[in-house]
Amino acid sequence: MKVFFLLTFVLLIFSACERTSCENAQAATIEDYTGLDGCGLVIKLQNGEVLEPTNLNDFNISPTDGMKVWVKYHEVSGGSICMVGPIVEIDCITKR
Repeated sequence: MKVFFLLTFVLLIFSACERTSCENAQAATIEDYTGLDGCGLVIKLQNGEVLEPTNLNDFNISPTDGMKVWVKYHEVSGGSICMVGPIVEIDCITKR
């Protein structure tokens, strides 16, 4: 019985930690740059870097200005009219 309570306690401790289903994701915020020519929603990392995602609407979230997210991405080649940061393809994104 003690083992059961100890195991339950350990599981509760680990489940209370801040986690994301995106492995090795970075904390970020979605921002609306619609006012700039050719821009829309972008992702701003905590270090201030702005990313231009190509597939933001391919995920099961409804991105809005100010939404805090976890994001994992990789850079892709291509041109941009917005030109505020690197063009990226999102591998994983979840709310935080």
